[in-house]
Amino acid sequence: MKNPNYLQRKSFLLRLIKEKKKSLVRAPEGSLIVADARGKDRYYCVMPGERGIGTYLGKKDLEKVRALAQKSYDQKVLRAAEQELKAWNMLAKFFPKMTVEDVYRTLSPVRQKFVTPVVPTDEEFRTQWEEVEYEPGRFSDGAAVFMTDRGERVRSKSEQLIANLLYRLGIPYRYEYPMEVVVDGRKRIWRPDFTILDVRNRREVYLEHFGMLDDQDDRDNYARNAFWKMKVYEENGHYDGGDMIFSFETGRAPLDITYVEMKVRRALGMPPILQPHNTRSVEAGGMDPAGVEPPMRTRSKEAKSYVGMSFPPERW
Repeated sequence: MKNPNYLQRKSFLLRLIKEKKKSLVRAPEGSLIVADARGKDRYYCVMPGERGIGTYLGKKDLEKVRALAQKSYDQKVLRAAEQELKAWNMLAKFFPKMTVEDVYRTLSPVRQKFVTPVVPTDEEFRTQWEEVEYEPGRFSDGAAVFMTDRGERVRSKSEQLIANLLYRLGIPYRYEYPMEVVVDGRKRIWRPDFTILDVRNRREVYLEHFGMLDDQDDRDNYARNAFWKMKVYEENGHYDGGDMIFSFETGRAPLDITYVEMKVRRALGMPPILQPHNTRSVEAGGMDPAGVEPPMRTRSKEAKSYVGMSFPPERW
């Protein structure tokens, strides 16, 4: 088995090299020269083969200055990435076939019972995470009741669909688990809708669902509050595409649970959906836009989730 750090870094470098090569194709011709003129910066564009300081770039040319500066940076990043990738590939030849984490897996089940591994197995790590107790959020009197397949109460039909999706995929999660954020310099406790465990990478991913984005109430506008909340999350280092997943809906555009599944799978490095059957919310009856019920797909009793745990039959 190759070092996981190498595999992750190699994947990052390959993406970066591809991205920078594409960016440089679109970059303007020429190079940027920055000169100091009595304490003030002066910018010039020097074309290939041109002698001298080049063409002066004034205030109206700042976009070109920015593009040429980015081009120079991208060229240096590309060279560094290619050199680092070459070094990693050379180093990979000396990686042992077995890492210290792999040793435990080579032991027989009998021996494993008497051994404490240096790194918990995925199953042990997941179990420890799921056993953490916390005080759930409170529900107001008279609030609608939505129960998930896992037997917990959530606040909306959309949250019920998301919870059932995570349960079906065998993904461990906590509902409204408290997290600390900084708002205007003060520490606050928020409760993202779902805290998801990425077992493979030993990290937590958060899923926040925003409904009623077409709310027109001026006094307590839901959409305005939702965008403010997303901004606070990003200020605290939690952004969509990183360790945060945002989902949305409006009165006329209900939750697209298939789209949510695609985002969850991508965030956790799971295989993509082979045949997405729907682009709209799967409500009771699960009808697609054409009014046709999506096909049922089931797994055998031997089916496993991506973390090696059995889970109920799937419906895609």
